[in-house]
Formats: sequence, C-alpha cells, structure tokens
Amino acid sequence: MHLIQADVSSTGLVDRSFFDWPAHLATDLHRYHPQIVLASLGGNDEQGMVVDGTVQAFGTPAWQRAYLARVTALVREATDAGAYVLWVGLPVMQQPGFSAGIATLDTLYARAAGADRYATYLSTWELFSRPGVGFAPDAEVNGASAQVREPDGVHYGYAGEDVVATYVIRQLAASFHVRLAPQSPAVITGW
Repeated sequence: MHLIQADVSSTGLVDRSFFDWPAHLATDLHRYHPQIVLASLGGNDEQGMVVDGTVQAFGTPAWQRAYLARVTALVREATDAGAYVLWVGLPVMQQPGFSAGIATLDTLYARAAGADRYATYLSTWELFSRPGVGFAPDAEVNGASAQVREPDGVHYGYAGEDVVATYVIRQLAASFHVRLAPQSPAVITGW
C-alpha cells in the first residue's frame, strides 16, 4: 500500500475561497488514481454558508441540504474516478455546543456515504467517548495512561492519533477486504 497524505489543516467544505476540496480532489484523483480515498474534515464547518445567494446559519434545513449536497458530490467525485471512499467521522468534542454541531455534521457524512455503494462511513464518536461521561481527554492506551485529546478539547493528542489510525486501518482491512494491519497498534484498553 502506498499512502499519499493530502491533508490541509483548517479546511472544510463551507469556505471554498480558503481551500476548494472538490478542485484539489479532482487534481489528486487524476494524478494518483487511488483505489481508496480516506476523508475526514469539517471541524471548522460550523459556520454560515452561502446557499442560493443567501447566507444560511449553520444547521438550518437549507444549510444541511446544501452541505449534504457538497459531501455527496465529494464522495461521488472519488467513486466516479474508481476509488472506494472511507469517510472517517469527527469525534465527540469537549464543549457540548460544539459537540452537538459535530454530531450534525457526522449525520450528514454518514448519509452521504450510505447513499453510495462504494463508500463507507466510520464513526469515531464512541471510540473517544468514556461510557456514561462522554468526552474524555485521557484514557488507557495499550494498558498505560495517555492523553488522547489535546487540552483544547478538539484535536487528537499523539496517543489519540495512534488510536484513530489503528481503528481506521482495521476498518480499511475489514471493509475493503485487504490484508492490512497496523505496525504498532494503539487501542484504548480502559478509562
């Protein structure tokens, strides 16, 4: 497997003037001809979006329809180019209001992936939620205490990055029937 990392921090699908994912994906699909596209974005998309010339507030029905159309188009762009898509959802956040918005986004990602037979949605919500508590910055990873989330309550800590990478690799293997295993697996073994 050859991994091409084409991530760009602080991007999403709302503000195309900052970074236009559909245009960049088209270039990358043409250049690399990937068999699998991993997508995970949107942490900055809880903001108003212009829909038919009018700014719609985050989460309104018009906003959700327009955002779902953008997510669906991105998935279709990859699958039409012959790639499978694994859309990795965003995790629970520390601030309840932000977390509620992320849940809305995750629902839209799951709907878009579920509508395409060559796409799969992978939730990370429960992976980073302590049972009965929700958001937790720390966990036991491979039996040792580790910081899985950064102090900002949004980003993954280094151990959290390893946990989500292990989770994604295992899902890739299961969903797309490929022989793939993490070199140094990191698993949450307790809270």
